[in-house]
Amino acid sequence: MQIVLFVSLAIMISILILLSFYLIIGFSVYNYYLTRNGRMVKKIQKNYKVYLDKINAEPKYFDCFSSIQITSEDGLKLKGFYKDNNSSRLVILVHGFGRDHRELTNIAKMFEKRGYDILSIDNRSHGMSEGKNITMGKEESKDLLLWINKGLELKNNYKIVLFGMSMGASIVCITIGEKLPNNIVLAIEDCGYDNAEKQISYAYSKRKFHSKLIFKIFSSFTKKSMQLDLKSVDAISKLQKSKIPIMFIHGEKDDLVPVEMLYNMSSQIPEYRRKVYLCPEATYTMSSEVNKIQYEKQIFEFLSRFNM
Repeated sequence: MQIVLFVSLAIMISILILLSFYLIIGFSVYNYYLTRNGRMVKKIQKNYKVYLDKINAEPKYFDCFSSIQITSEDGLKLKGFYKDNNSSRLVILVHGFGRDHRELTNIAKMFEKRGYDILSIDNRSHGMSEGKNITMGKEESKDLLLWINKGLELKNNYKIVLFGMSMGASIVCITIGEKLPNNIVLAIEDCGYDNAEKQISYAYSKRKFHSKLIFKIFSSFTKKSMQLDLKSVDAISKLQKSKIPIMFIHGEKDDLVPVEMLYNMSSQIPEYRRKVYLCPEATYTMSSEVNKIQYEKQIFEFLSRFNM
């Protein structure tokens, strides 16, 4: 009898130890990668001012924009920055992971030069928007649909271009796979990832210490405890459903988002509805800076094809 109790107790203790290990590892890695105050975002923020200086983003460019707000389906107050240039064309700008609307200052200026109205948003859990958790496109794509509706409240005759950088690029790709108003004319993605789990796995593999077991625990914890199935945050499956023309841009020397993801995504779109621009020598998110003239030329050739 005592032996049976001892074995039962040993099994229970082992289960509790394993469960504790699972929860501690899962939460720690989740918190590192996918929360507003996690170390990954803090690492990006630490170098963000240097990045903005590098791209010569004007610090006061958005000062003359109107601050507008929407409320997400789960109750978060999200901020956007809008400028009316008396146009019937609107570009909605979606920034990348760990950054905010200022990342796309030069893209906004590029479109404004062409006469577009501008709406540059702060994604949930970024910038001036509320939120703690980052869902890599799952909830952010729902937010973007609300921003589209907000744009049409401002002017119901808008012809709209969606532009996304990095995570914002994937958000755009996911969004155009949904049912959209006819006002959405085309989309542009710059260095987006094809699948959220693949992208985090790739970033994780670059760490000095990485364990497949730990990543599996993180993935399982994220799915079961945080209701976020990263594998299902998939741009490819959404692009297959899309009818929107889209331009794909990537830096040839991007070491954060693999170049193969560019081709994985662009191959889902028929040639007559797509354009692919691989920028020579460009690293992550730097295609617009390495050769500004060629970058703008490529984009506006694509826009002109669709009378935008």
